[in-house]
Amino acid sequence: MTQNITYATGELARLSGVSVRTLQYYDKIGLLKPDSYSVAGYRRYDETAALRLQQILFYRELGLELSGIHRVMENPGFNTLAALESHRKLLEKKAERLNKLLNTVDTTIAKLKGEREMEIKDYYKGFSDEEVESMRREAREKYGEKTVADSEARVMAMGKEKMTVVQAEFDNIYRAIVADMPKGPKCAEVQTRIARWRELMENFSHYTDEMILGLGQTYSADDRFVAFYHNYHEDMPGFMTRAIEHYCACRKK
Repeated sequence: MTQNITYATGELARLSGVSVRTLQYYDKIGLLKPDSYSVAGYRRYDETAALRLQQILFYRELGLELSGIHRVMENPGFNTLAALESHRKLLEKKAERLNKLLNTVDTTIAKLKGEREMEIKDYYKGFSDEEVESMRREAREKYGEKTVADSEARVMAMGKEKMTVVQAEFDNIYRAIVADMPKGPKCAEVQTRIARWRELMENFSHYTDEMILGLGQTYSADDRFVAFYHNYHEDMPGFMTRAIEHYCACRKK
């Protein structure tokens, strides 16, 4: 880039891999404002805006919510160079952790193929001790020891091929829900997909309607779920919560 070049929304979207809709949303919430507007009123972004977008994407990669990113970047003491140096250190740690997780995935695949044995504790290599204990504690508190044990047994029995199929169908459901979001969470198409989503969840554990409702509420309340669903759409966490709430309410009638 050179200092005097500006880019239209579509051009910046193509270069950065971010959707036009996302850039428009960032403008709407004041996170990334265009440098100027064309005579026709279209957004134009300069190098400063492009660098700001890079920072936003770094923070998103590190799991920060948009509101948190906005607070950080609007801080008078924010320094782009210092932020990049910090990003590098954090990404190095993340890369080390991802390598451990890749090894865990490879080991699990070998186990599912019958090529080696694997203990339950080995399923969690690459996760920090705090994360593993936190996940287990949360699961036990919410669902009880018996349910957690049943869930682990179901996952172990599922096998690689079925797990791949199930994960692919989850992805298809989420993408289809995004496409139907303009129709609202109560529309028949979305509710049909939520019903199928609930059926797929049974592969991992038996869920009562109350458990499904509680899970749906965490999708817009728990930062981990929020970050996951943001990969599909910024409004996806809240939309999933409302869609699941409507699904559960209809089942009570």
